[in-house]
Amino acid sequence: MTANKRGTQAGFELLWLAFTLVVAALILLPLYTKVPDFPFFLPNFIYVVVAVTFTRYMFLLDLSWLRDRLYLQAGISLAVIPLIFWMVQSFNGFITYFDEQGPDVLVRNLSSDWRSIMDKYMHAEYRFFGVWAIMASAVLPFRLLYNTWVRYRAGVR
Repeated sequence: MTANKRGTQAGFELLWLAFTLVVAALILLPLYTKVPDFPFFLPNFIYVVVAVTFTRYMFLLDLSWLRDRLYLQAGISLAVIPLIFWMVQSFNGFITYFDEQGPDVLVRNLSSDWRSIMDKYMHAEYRFFGVWAIMASAVLPFRLLYNTWVRYRAGVR
């Protein structure tokens, strides 16, 4: 691999990482400003980052630095398994928290106008990115396995 191609791939990865972090920050900004005691910031941030990154790897793996690193793909496929369990457990903790504490426990101190808006946003956003991240994590190992098979047949060892 030439140095120019390696530099291009590194730039591509850094650009996508920056994009992912900006998207995660913009999505979590309303919760951070209006609901500062939201106890699920870290899982929510991880959901957004995992959803965007793993979806990108599923569709743009041929452009990625990961394309010819077969052993690393196998390692990622194995590392995704505990990640899936953690994400499902965090998702269940989110649902259980609101079942036990009440549906509007975190937005009680907001005005009546903001209470409904933030409650709907909080639940919809967390569930959307949680399900997306879990699904992307479940599909990514199969995409990596397919890529490994194709690259192995092409002579990459």
